[in-house]
Amino acid sequence: MNPHQLTTLLNSLPATHAGHPRQAQPAVINQRFWQWTMLAQALAPALLSRNRRIVAISGSQGSGKSTLARILVEQLHALGKTAACVSLDDFYLPKQARAKLAQEVHPLLATRGVPGTHDSSRLRHLLEQFGSNNGLVTVDLPAFDKGLDDRVADIQVQAELLVVEGWCLGVQPQDAASLQHPVNDLERAEDTHSTWRRWSNKQIQQHYLPLWPLINEWILLRPPGFAQVQQWRRQQELDLPSDQRMNESTLQRFIQHYQRLTEWQWQHPIKAPGLRVELTPDHEIKDIHSLKENSELFSFGSDKPA
Repeated sequence: MNPHQLTTLLNSLPATHAGHPRQAQPAVINQRFWQWTMLAQALAPALLSRNRRIVAISGSQGSGKSTLARILVEQLHALGKTAACVSLDDFYLPKQARAKLAQEVHPLLATRGVPGTHDSSRLRHLLEQFGSNNGLVTVDLPAFDKGLDDRVADIQVQAELLVVEGWCLGVQPQDAASLQHPVNDLERAEDTHSTWRRWSNKQIQQHYLPLWPLINEWILLRPPGFAQVQQWRRQQELDLPSDQRMNESTLQRFIQHYQRLTEWQWQHPIKAPGLRVELTPDHEIKDIHSLKENSELFSFGSDKPA
């Protein structure tokens, strides 16, 4: 998608309409993430005009959600608003807590990732802090060191808006039929009785689903398929120092922890105000749709979570 096409598309969407046209700037186009910058430039004034204080960016591993979140925060700052960014990853339970879950529930819960391995109560508290206060809010944000695979010291920030990014933000519980069959080798070999996925599904229903109404605006990043998720996650690994990288077999096993709910979210996105951004294999924007367009396509009113 070229700059003119993206500008035209952004001007046509209610979620990025802030009362004035946006033009593609040459200085922006020459940047590496020029499409993310144009999207953030369109979103920032629109969010402020509608008093959206909490924004969620949801996307698979390697989809660009952290980059978009950072650029959106920069654009909000340029408009005179302080915004804080936090990752869902920072809410992972400490290693010791996950080890306890692995002993008491299922060994796969030692690996961070699926719903149930986050401190959902703390995330709720953070969302409520921003939702119940106008103006500047002082909060302590959690931090997680993936090298240590453990929680580290909190970071105190002051902000008027909160941008939350994460791989399973907005995820909906699966119905019983969807949980019956494994989706990959990991589930076939290590979750033979579907204990792990059923337990995680129950966590979505009980602890994650109540969080989503606290978020004001949503941006969902949608890759072409799971092959691109694997490719992009592999590239992320190559960007790390060699002594911190997973080998290929370890990486493939790790990615499989996320496959079920990543693909489920593509099929059943959240029904809420916001945008679904379709991506190309080259990591560019292919198209953008309003999430409200999904409201009649996907309905969970008759499905009961297992």
